[in-house]
Amino acid sequence: MMHSTSSKDDVVEGNSRNDTATAQLVEQGVEFHKVLGRTVATAYLKEHHVPTEVIYRILSSSAARRQSPPSRTPPRC
Repeated sequence: MMHSTSSKDDVVEGNSRNDTATAQLVEQGVEFHKVLGRTVATAYLKEHHVPTEVIYRILSSSAARRQSPPSRTPPRC
């Protein structure tokens, strides 16, 4: 029997991105898409097990992507 590694804590009401590891992979995939093209970005995201529907949404149009939340790192003085 297979057990899911996700929990209800991974899903936030409103479909908000709460999985920081996947968010980082997606951001890297978007950068690859900008610089190296769709084929490289798709291969990278598939290799890292990003769901196909997410890959399609983020690479099909920049308007379809959710904006990344602002960095929570305090500004340097």
